[in-house]
Amino acid sequence: MTGAPRSPGAGRPDVSVVLATAGRRVGLLWALDALALQELPDGATYEVLVVHTAGTVAEPLQAAAEHPLVVSGVARVLADPAAFAAGKRNAGWRAARGALVAFTDDDCRPRPGWLAAFLLAHREDPTAYLQGGAAIDPDQERVALRAPRPRLQTFAPPTPWAELCSAAVPRGALEHVGGLDETYERAGEDTDLAWRLRDAGAPWVAVPDAIVDHAVETPGLRGALRVAARFVDSPRLVRRHPGLRAHFAAGLFFSPAHAWWLLGVLGVGRAVCRCELLALGLTAPWLTWHLSRYGRTPRGAARAALELPGNVLIDGAQVAAFAVASVRERTPLL
Repeated sequence: MTGAPRSPGAGRPDVSVVLATAGRRVGLLWALDALALQELPDGATYEVLVVHTAGTVAEPLQAAAEHPLVVSGVARVLADPAAFAAGKRNAGWRAARGALVAFTDDDCRPRPGWLAAFLLAHREDPTAYLQGGAAIDPDQERVALRAPRPRLQTFAPPTPWAELCSAAVPRGALEHVGGLDETYERAGEDTDLAWRLRDAGAPWVAVPDAIVDHAVETPGLRGALRVAARFVDSPRLVRRHPGLRAHFAAGLFFSPAHAWWLLGVLGVGRAVCRCELLALGLTAPWLTWHLSRYGRTPRGAARAALELPGNVLIDGAQVAAFAVASVRERTPLL
């Protein structure tokens, strides 16, 4: 394995890393630190392309410009007019020189063997879409255990959602399908890309040793309500890729919680309007779903119980957003 990262110079690197940044200063520096510690096979080189939205806050970009990876020439910082991830990722891979393009974000820290695992899998099948995994950042495990409503990104490949925070794609395959669809503004562009690649004949290959440690988000109730519509492009995804429907709850609900919320609303409505108190039993599945969120311990149940009022609002906002999107796309998914 190599030691310090080596710039590919004027040559072509073995792999290019596209890091689309949302302007998280600490997260960006942590991601660059992690990429500087990649353990590549002897002789292998890589480059990093940090892509930000043109005109954004200067402080994170100044910090990145002073990072050793940038100073050494391994990394470059690019500005692009795109405000959303799909556009920045497209700008990154189009500027990349490697035959393999790995993707991650500024809320991820790739583990030392991340790129090596992708390179090995790429050599075994140069046409494959390579999906890595994600785990809770070990430095934020206490946050995940104690913060209210932590948003966690953990998965083991393969997943049908093909999360692009830990994936690698042959450049030729990206060119063949035209890259990511930039009309996906909130989320879903990665899933759409992977399914289009599959339709074009690219095999999906799970690379379980390619792991990023993902940051824990703590948006709070107000933040959770603000992003309630984050995944409302899912009905469009199902319309474009019908095979995705099998991966949703009962093929109709984005989350089981949405089904239980609707059932609970029906129960409360019957109890209030018809004085049928037994109908309140219809809230049991929703209550059970949320009360078990933090495990079966008394402390976990108490923590979950405190969040129940807010979860009524969050699930309701999400169901409403999905209902509007379903009508717009003429594809039911709640």
